[in-house]
Amino acid sequence: MNIIQESPRSFSIEAYKKVLKTPFFFPAVSTVKTNFRPLEYIDLIKKVEFPGYLVSAYDIHQLEDKTKKEIMKKVSESTENGIFTYLDSGNYESYWHKDKMWSIKQLGTILAELSVDFCFSYDLFWNNQKINDYVKESITLIARTAGMQKSGTTVPIVHSTPDLLPKIINKIVDGINPEIIAVPERELGYSIFERAKTVKNIRDKLNKSKYPIPLHLLGTGNPISILVYSVCGADMYDGLEWCKNVVNPDTGHLFHFVQKDLVDCNCDACKAKDTLYPFQTMAHNLNFYEKFLREVRDSFKENNFDEILEQYLGKEKSSLVKKIAGLK
Repeated sequence: MNIIQESPRSFSIEAYKKVLKTPFFFPAVSTVKTNFRPLEYIDLIKKVEFPGYLVSAYDIHQLEDKTKKEIMKKVSESTENGIFTYLDSGNYESYWHKDKMWSIKQLGTILAELSVDFCFSYDLFWNNQKINDYVKESITLIARTAGMQKSGTTVPIVHSTPDLLPKIINKIVDGINPEIIAVPERELGYSIFERAKTVKNIRDKLNKSKYPIPLHLLGTGNPISILVYSVCGADMYDGLEWCKNVVNPDTGHLFHFVQKDLVDCNCDACKAKDTLYPFQTMAHNLNFYEKFLREVRDSFKENNFDEILEQYLGKEKSSLVKKIAGLK
């Protein structure tokens, strides 16, 4: 994998002869609080030609053998045929399904058979332990995950509190030089501005490393949040909003999933009147994310943040975000 920092707020990541430009969103495929099977979500994502997705190792592991082989084949084919694939370590799904038996060993059975571009490390949750102990055990789990992967880059997940995250990330970076590093959005703080400040603090630490390191935020699928965090220094995202809400293409705001009829849109998905409502709605969302992220990337490339920030946030809030991000 080759990572090039093209500007202070954009990266180019090359893998399997594919090029990913940041900021980039991975629509998450999960069995937690969703309505369809993982295969149905993946088929839809491929049908609309969205350039990437994230799938859970836990969900794959729980499938019957025939379906498991089918989904693993589709994910591997995606990886090899132009789509960026991300494997989640499975701890999110195992937590919500109340399955205490999920382990790094079970993750390894999926990693050994699956071709992906990225995989989250089996993560260690923060429990107010000593920082050096947390870092040491985390690095061990990261190394074990990497050793089991058939292909792709291991992305460490770091857990902690907003004030400690930059320090812990710095220690992990010093210890193993990861190509990408990840943090759950919910652990960045309570409000979006508090979270944005934490992102900026982490980015400042990462910028001092010898190599360019993109920052991935887990569980971030709200378009407005993606814009704010991208301006402040985050680069990659995943979330379930794309399959649980409806996005207003004019404002980037999310509505309830049943309210697409209240949104005026003329994208290809919305013009396809013969498509079932749920799949039309999710396709509409994916069309928006691709267009929206392209606009954000273009604004970064031109070093012009004002127009897109004011379009989605208004002038007053845009000024606050720019101040947090250290922009004039």
